[in-house]
Amino acid sequence: MSRTAVVALAALSLSQQPAAPDFGQRFRTAAQEPGQIVPLVLDVSATIPKVDATTGQQLADSLEPYLRQVFFAPSSIPGVERLGVVKHEVKSGELPGTIAKRARVGAGMLKYLNAQYDERRVNAGAKLNVLELSNGSLQLIVDIQRYRLAAWHQTPEGQFVLNMYVAVGVGAPESPTPAGTTKIVDRVRNPAWTEPKTKQVFPHGDPGNVLGGYWIKLDPEGLGGVTGIGLHGYTGAPSIDWLSKGSSSGCVRMLQPDIDRVFELALEGTKVVLVR
Repeated sequence: MSRTAVVALAALSLSQQPAAPDFGQRFRTAAQEPGQIVPLVLDVSATIPKVDATTGQQLADSLEPYLRQVFFAPSSIPGVERLGVVKHEVKSGELPGTIAKRARVGAGMLKYLNAQYDERRVNAGAKLNVLELSNGSLQLIVDIQRYRLAAWHQTPEGQFVLNMYVAVGVGAPESPTPAGTTKIVDRVRNPAWTEPKTKQVFPHGDPGNVLGGYWIKLDPEGLGGVTGIGLHGYTGAPSIDWLSKGSSSGCVRMLQPDIDRVFELALEGTKVVLVR
């Protein structure tokens, strides 16, 4: 994807574009007819970069429940292979972690996509749903002003498609989330947390640790050298106090179910674009 296209997706807008088609009836139809979900995801994803930011956000918010069905639930939806969800037949001696790594996703994505999944009982010949991201096209886009995180990837058909769109919290006015193009450099489950002001370290499990069990570190090089910026869960206050608001020390805060999805979806090296 070109730099211009990245900016267009990041802003969810290209100025002076025609109004979006009315997808209302198609959303209603897809809720009743699973066969209409994949065409809806493709068409809405293609429309979002072409419309104004407000319309783009409304479309993406409306699409998110369908994205969960396709990318984060056991898939029985017709045509999901067009979006990169493929069937993989397990070979003798092949481990689930190996399959996930080859597809460039976290092993937890297999649990999302396969009913009654148990990594200890995956035998040769079993057929697993796998989200195939080995083309390296996945990118996360954080719209700081609109408090949204989007994940996009390129489908087998060559179209960039939205596969996640959720509300986040961002930096407070005195400690803003920096804008820039960077990448994920580390992913840690159950990390310790260092309080930014006091520098006190709270281990995992301590009530003072507010990271919610997830830390996704961003490379400071693409963020003007600002260190300590990442994506994480947040348990320090009720979500009404921080979600879709600016209240952090610069990091991107997420609800627990959403940060888990990002953690399993986006590996080290994934591009992250933060825009204002």
